Amino acid sequence: MRQNDSTADLFGETDERAVFRDIEAIAAAKLSQESNSSLSTGDLVNEAVARLTRLEHIEINSREHILALASRMMRQILIDQARRRNAGKRYHTRVTLVPNLPQKDADPLDLLSFGLVFDELREIDPQLANIVEMRYFGGMSLAEIASVLNVSIATAKRRWASARIWLREQLDQ
Repeated sequence: MRQNDSTADLFGETDERAVFRDIEAIAAAKLSQESNSSLSTGDLVNEAVARLTRLEHIEINSREHILALASRMMRQILIDQARRRNAGKRYHTRVTLVPNLPQKDADPLDLLSFGLVFDELREIDPQLANIVEMRYFGGMSLAEIASVLNVSIATAKRRWASARIWLREQLDQ
């Protein structure tokens, strides 16, 4: 555990450029789903990396671990931005819960409501919340998630399905 003063410390032995490209791809995918975001891909990446470097104690184990942490930071940034933008308003940004589905077939989701339900999931089952964060906000594959969590791909797939069902039920209420 060490305090990070630069991205070189943060990324350690990992190929920094390749990780930045992966984080940029995740950010671009998330921002393409946001219709009212004033953030650019670069802004979102820079803010996520800045937040990562401000963490007092962090131990990076792999590329997937960095992407999982960046996904968490991007989720927090997007929700914080939505809260600021919608402070005192009734209008909310809509996103879809399941990635890679055609938008017209998926039910739209209020990002602020999702944030509240997601926080509830984190209290109930932190590992399910981590899976949602990595899969939905990070765009990580189930194999990558399984690697980060040190579980089988089948287990990661079952937990992802369980988390999606629970979130959908909560959001439909």
